[in-house]
Amino acid sequence: MDDDKTSLKEVVAAYLRKHPDFLDQFPDILEELHLNHSSGVAASLIERQVEQLRQKNQELDRQLNRLINVASENEELMSRLHQLTLDLLIIDSRKEFFTQLGNSLLNDFNADILQICLFEKAIASEAGEDVTHIQADDPAMEQFRVQLDKDHTVCGRLNESKLEFLFGTKSRWVQSTALVPLGEKGADGMMAIGSSDPARFYPGMGTLFLDLLANVISSSLASPEQQEQRRSA
Repeated sequence: MDDDKTSLKEVVAAYLRKHPDFLDQFPDILEELHLNHSSGVAASLIERQVEQLRQKNQELDRQLNRLINVASENEELMSRLHQLTLDLLIIDSRKEFFTQLGNSLLNDFNADILQICLFEKAIASEAGEDVTHIQADDPAMEQFRVQLDKDHTVCGRLNESKLEFLFGTKSRWVQSTALVPLGEKGADGMMAIGSSDPARFYPGMGTLFLDLLANVISSSLASPEQQEQRRSA
């Protein structure tokens, strides 16, 4: 018997979903239907529907505000990237280039710690003490291969081994990281931006800004001949 009642309820529910105008055709039924309100007071079906619509509208408003905030933040980031790119383009010295880059990321983009690793020793030595040279075939690099092969910035938390390799004794303060390949699949090296905020860099966040910045950095690493080829391509 209980199964029959359950089956009948499901049939009625399915019918009403397929015929949402059913109660318009039989308004007398609508007048007799009541649902318990969250406060415990009986409410008509129309009142309940109005309340549900109000809650949905409030949630839509919250989502819209979040999108507006994200759009505003992205616009500000792109404006900063544009200015940073202009500042970097007029710099001839690699040391000054990476000094300006590091200062901007740390001061203007809320990064707590920055590590840039380049495979080319000559370029790394020209770039100054803010840039570290590492061998491309260094066994420790293998642990980053999955991230670098994605060919775009990867955000989130890194394990202890990766953090120590990147940030040394300061690794214990890093709670989230953006790992940026430099060159195609990290052919030139990588840049790691660390934050003490666990929510600063998270999986799935937008990385367009950092990916564009990586292109600017990679272009600066190219030889004069390579740069000329890119301009004429």
